[in-house]
Amino acid sequence: MKKLNSQSGRSMVEMLGVLAIIGVLSVGGIAGYSLSMRRHRANGVVDIASKFALVAYSQCSQKIMNNELGCEVGEFKFENSGIGSLPAGVKSIMHQGMSAETIDENPEIYIQLEFTDQKLCQAVASITNPVMNMCDNATRMGLIFGIKQN
Repeated sequence: MKKLNSQSGRSMVEMLGVLAIIGVLSVGGIAGYSLSMRRHRANGVVDIASKFALVAYSQCSQKIMNNELGCEVGEFKFENSGIGSLPAGVKSIMHQGMSAETIDENPEIYIQLEFTDQKLCQAVASITNPVMNMCDNATRMGLIFGIKQN
C-alpha cells in the first residue's frame, strides 16, 4: 500500500490569526504615534506662547517704566513680537493687558490663545494649567506665565 505524502505548512485560519494580531498592534501604534505628535505640537505652542509672554512683559514693563499707563488688552500681538510665525493650529496669541499695579505686585502676564484646531487646544490644556479653558467651539484658552526677575 502506498503512503500518502502529507503536506506541512500553515493553515488559512492560522494566517488570518497572525494578520489580526498585526492589525491590532498597528492600530495601537498609530494611535500612540498620533497622541505623541499632538503632545509635541502642544509643547511647541506652549514654548512659543511663553516666549511671546516674555517679550510682551518686557515691552509692557518698558512702557510702564517710561511713565506710560501700560499695555491695553490686545495692544501687543504676536505678529509684532518678532518671534516668527504662528504655530500651525493657532489662530492668534495676544496678551491681556498690564498696568503699573500688576507689574509691581506680581510679575505675571496673562496670554490668550485662540486655536483653529480643537484637538490641539485640548492637548495644550492637558499639559498646562489653563486659567480659562474653553476648548469648545470657540477654542480659546487663557494662560498665566510667571516672569522670573533677576
